[in-house]
Amino acid sequence: MTPDLAAQGESRASTGSQRAGRGRRIALVTLIAFAIVSAAWLVGERQGFESIGQGGVNANLVPAVGEPAPELLTFTADGSLVRLSDLRGQPVWLNFWGSWCPPCRAEMPELQAAYETLRPRGLVMLGVSMGEEPAVAVDYANRVGATFPILADPEYLSSLFSEDEYPNIRALVETYQINNFPTHIFIDRDGIVRAVVLQPMEYATAIHYGELILGEPALSGTPSVGTPAP
Repeated sequence: MTPDLAAQGESRASTGSQRAGRGRRIALVTLIAFAIVSAAWLVGERQGFESIGQGGVNANLVPAVGEPAPELLTFTADGSLVRLSDLRGQPVWLNFWGSWCPPCRAEMPELQAAYETLRPRGLVMLGVSMGEEPAVAVDYANRVGATFPILADPEYLSSLFSEDEYPNIRALVETYQINNFPTHIFIDRDGIVRAVVLQPMEYATAIHYGELILGEPALSGTPSVGTPAP
């Protein structure tokens, strides 16, 4: 059953960080520490993030425009599994980001404003936090007033589930090889990648690509946006 992602985002904004899921996923709290090691490779990449999207981009590491979007398997802050394939029929905006990434923080108010404009028209936005514990990402999102769903780094799944439970899970978590942050991937209702943006976006740019996958114009006008939290 597909979790109600939008409802989870709204609930998070009003009640703070959600608790870990029931049953086996309670182990997430302790297992997550081991997953930090898997993010160690990011340390060397965190220098020079201000110039992301202006050079040094390896386009081979992201899904190709015009091709079907690969499956994405991850989970929400409360431990609910999320599969991109379950969202087929809805336009999806994937934002790969991290609260440790200065450009990601800088664009957050713009993204939230665009989400508020596009969501009533049926667009689904998912913020996939990379290289940090889910609780850290959720806490930051709460502080800046971001209400779109925050998902965990897919890499953590390989620490939580076995191949017996989810066949080919190792391949699934490695499908999206993102090494530039932020990275935005816009997927249409048929599951086709229509745009990949490898740099921070302003409100108008986000609206442009959102309209592209919605297939209809969003409301005109640029709302006032705030200042990102440090």
